[in-house]
Amino acid sequence: MSDYTFPDDGTDTDRHGARAALYGALAGVFVYPDDEVLADLTAPEAAEGIRAAAETLGLVEEAERLLDALDETDAESLESSYNGLFGLPTDGGSYEVVPYEAEYTVGDDVSLAQRRIATVAGLLEAFDLERSPDFAERHDHLALELELAQILAAQRAASLAADAEDRAADLERIEAALLDNHLSDFLPSLAIDLRAATDDPVYLAAADLAEKLVGADHAAHPPSDVDADADLSGPAGVSAR
Repeated sequence: MSDYTFPDDGTDTDRHGARAALYGALAGVFVYPDDEVLADLTAPEAAEGIRAAAETLGLVEEAERLLDALDETDAESLESSYNGLFGLPTDGGSYEVVPYEAEYTVGDDVSLAQRRIATVAGLLEAFDLERSPDFAERHDHLALELELAQILAAQRAASLAADAEDRAADLERIEAALLDNHLSDFLPSLAIDLRAATDDPVYLAAADLAEKLVGADHAAHPPSDVDADADLSGPAGVSAR
């Protein structure tokens, strides 16, 4: 995990909004790519938002590499890379890269894997969220956990802007649990696997940005007081709908 830390200038609201923007962009990179997904990621307003967020968090170089790679690819090429990495088993029956947290954190222990998946599902439920009908992956898929991080960061920014400090503190606690018990446990290993398995500039740049973002975010949060295999509860009155 990177030892990078976020700059300490700027407001907390701006910093959490920037975190949300980068988590959202990375979640988009790691879903199944099609023309619409790529268009959303490369739209001028999206690129502008990513650049502004990266400037706030000191991640300009990593974000620019990702934006350049997205500009230079197309949906067909990205789909081919995605399928080669995540979508089709090799001749030996294994996947090049497994995008599921439990595969990295609990291995072959089915009971613990189910509990890990259930904790993320519980967090979705706590925020009155559900998976899109088009998203057929498990709850511990990397893209889903990144999107959860986006939602939590955006809610925290909104709470601070509204002077709802108790809600913001509750959100910080849940963020710490997601980072401490989930993302920081498996994303660095997944990033290593990605670098070993592909030369696609989009996924290489995304791995670098995600690892550095999660590492700095983990360092910026207090240690989690929630057990890794316990259900997570959302703060009262906080809803993503």
